[in-house]
Amino acid sequence: MTTAAAAETAVKVSTTPIFPEIPLGQARKDFQVLLRVEAAAAAAHRAPVDVVAVLDVSGSMNDPEKQPSKLGLLKAAAKFMVAKLDDGDRLSIVAFNDRPVKELSSGLLHMSGDGRRNAMNVIDKLDARGGTALWPALEEAVSVLDGRPGHGRDRLGFIVLLTDGEGSRGFGWGEPRRESIHGVLRRYPVHTLGLGAAHDPEALLYIAQESHGTYSFVDDENVDKIPGALAVCLGGLTTVAAVDTRVVLKSAELDGVRIDRVDSGGYGSRVSCGGASCEIAVGALYAGEAKHFVVHLHVPAAASSVEDGYYCGDLVACDRRRRRHEQNLLAVGYSYSHHPGAPAITAEGPGVFVQRSPELGAGRQVLLLPSPEVLHHIVRFELLDVVAGLIHGGDLKNGELLQLMWEEFRACHQFWGGLDLGFLETEVEAMVGSLRTGAVAYVHAWVSTHQMQRATSLGSPEKAVAEYLTPAMRLLLEEALRLPRLMTETTAGGTAGAHYDSASGCVDLQVIDRRLELWSKVRHDVQHLMFQPAASAATADGDEHLAAVFQEASLEAMDRAMHRDIYLAVVYASKKWRCHSVASM
Repeated sequence: MTTAAAAETAVKVSTTPIFPEIPLGQARKDFQVLLRVEAAAAAAHRAPVDVVAVLDVSGSMNDPEKQPSKLGLLKAAAKFMVAKLDDGDRLSIVAFNDRPVKELSSGLLHMSGDGRRNAMNVIDKLDARGGTALWPALEEAVSVLDGRPGHGRDRLGFIVLLTDGEGSRGFGWGEPRRESIHGVLRRYPVHTLGLGAAHDPEALLYIAQESHGTYSFVDDENVDKIPGALAVCLGGLTTVAAVDTRVVLKSAELDGVRIDRVDSGGYGSRVSCGGASCEIAVGALYAGEAKHFVVHLHVPAAASSVEDGYYCGDLVACDRRRRRHEQNLLAVGYSYSHHPGAPAITAEGPGVFVQRSPELGAGRQVLLLPSPEVLHHIVRFELLDVVAGLIHGGDLKNGELLQLMWEEFRACHQFWGGLDLGFLETEVEAMVGSLRTGAVAYVHAWVSTHQMQRATSLGSPEKAVAEYLTPAMRLLLEEALRLPRLMTETTAGGTAGAHYDSASGCVDLQVIDRRLELWSKVRHDVQHLMFQPAASAATADGDEHLAAVFQEASLEAMDRAMHRDIYLAVVYASKKWRCHSVASM
């Protein structure tokens, strides 16, 4: 594949200036340009991943008065992950309470053959007792990924942490400790998921921010949706379309254009050479994902007193008949790789141009309206700074300060033409409402969502910000949300449909494990067949439609079967109805 073709199918970069035109004699001290970095909806080169699932098995995870327990739901979520990872992926389980529990953990297991079955067996054995110590468990997870030969040069490494945080200890915040934590967390993204109201959102958000991961949570009313919250995260990790994505901007410095700063949220950006250039480190992009950044430029006035009254020497193009001039403000370049260790693919994006029109004199100015899309992202970044500042300053309290700051924010922007603050009003109302009930986790998760521009569970996975949900996230979320219903049906229906021996009263989970392995392999093969050359131009339109319908129906049927098998395994294992071998009874 050529560089141009690869860039066209994997990553696209586009720009939108706040105004399409600037009068020649006017300067703009803060001229905003929206930069959009987007991955293709379907990844042509899916990078294999190594995932370490750090699972809380402290005593609070197994409340006998609450059924299904958080431990049972955590097992269901973990088995859902096992079922959805591809054969080329690997998974490690790190179970922890007041220490990493080696006997309930595993190294990296290939999600094929015995590896998938062994992962299911490890999950079945999880048992809850003891307290909660996050930091030793995270150190263990990092050591698992660090221990890969060559640090897994051709594989992505992620950590997923699920904890209810009750009775937590072992995460000191002194400066020496903070420096140690900072160094470790910078190695791999950690996606944290808080379970219930007792977890510490500040600690989990800090872990996510330092590692460039995300923070999600499910509240007490939605703890049964743990699998759904994990599915949103998993839908991204399993569809990485590009890694090490970087965008480099270069200003038209000969014209006096200067880059002042970039609003990049949780992504690193660096302006250098006195504003002549800027680099934004985007990192990994999920298939169908788009990131937006706001670039702030200083654009000087252009000279206008030569010959017929208009100077064109420093401008790219000049239309003397219409007295319009086009000026280049920014050159855009970017690079990415398909997977770690792969050669970098470089490409040039479309530059940023504006029209420089002559001023018409007093009373004859043309009213220029700003781009609503650019305004949308400008105010979102501004509000993000406000809310993140409240968290950093410890000023969340009962939501009154946030409400007051929002009213001031709205007043400052009321005369911005073309701006509708309704979309932010709803989000602020939700944050203020949560703070008034003492639920600060919602605000922390909102900040994580918008800093990383990625969907997270905001108390419930169904509250995830829609614009950040990729197609794969939506699909996995829909599947995962059906799991609690299946669990209830399976529990109420007894042993119907299970591999059950009425004489011994046991379920043969080895059979279920083998079925899960088979379903996963068949599902992968069906998806793979859709990308074979045989289904290309030579196929009639009607046949293509029939094939697509057949694939969708087949995948849905397989998913239903997989979900039922997952829950049979979880429910009966949690009730200790497991048999090592029914035949030996």
